[in-house]
Amino acid sequence: MNKKFTEEELRHYYKLLDEPLTPYDCGKLCAPQNGGEPFCCILENAVPMLYREEFKYLSHRTKLWKRWSSSHPQDKKQKKDEETPILIFCECKGIAHCERENRSIACRTFPLEPYFNPKGEYVGLIFMREFTGKCPLIGRLKDIKQSVVDKHYEFWRLIMEKKSDEYDLYKSTSRGWRISATKRGIALPILYPSWYKG
Repeated sequence: MNKKFTEEELRHYYKLLDEPLTPYDCGKLCAPQNGGEPFCCILENAVPMLYREEFKYLSHRTKLWKRWSSSHPQDKKQKKDEETPILIFCECKGIAHCERENRSIACRTFPLEPYFNPKGEYVGLIFMREFTGKCPLIGRLKDIKQSVVDKHYEFWRLIMEKKSDEYDLYKSTSRGWRISATKRGIALPILYPSWYKG
């Protein structure tokens, strides 16, 4: 079953995801090529999906977020096809108005997601495949702090205990990554938690 998050759980998740990915502001790597804004903060590049209870939680804390809407037919179709009883598309006021304490889970975890090995075991984190040519961090794996990898790993473990759909989703995306990497002859950019023994 997909269980709802409590406010206490959401506060804990946000705390786990507070630490920046790198010792430096990673947004400065790609901002110069994107009109001065980090790639992940531009709505046309990626519309964040928030858990429904997360959106409600943030709506009580801030006026930063609102439901995403668009008059473009393709956007409307995407919204209809991809929103679920668990996740909804949302947008913030933009980087100029960012409130770091009120960033969504999608903002805090980008561009990483859970990775499952061929045995179906959750073993680490991997880059979101659709952004590998756009986010420069994929070429700087060593810059991502191990403490962040450990906390993000724990976060996703907790999430997948509550949301079975997430477990199924990331098993599928992990399989897609392996197929893509094999075809292209590249190594998978996997980040393992400090306790992982292989």
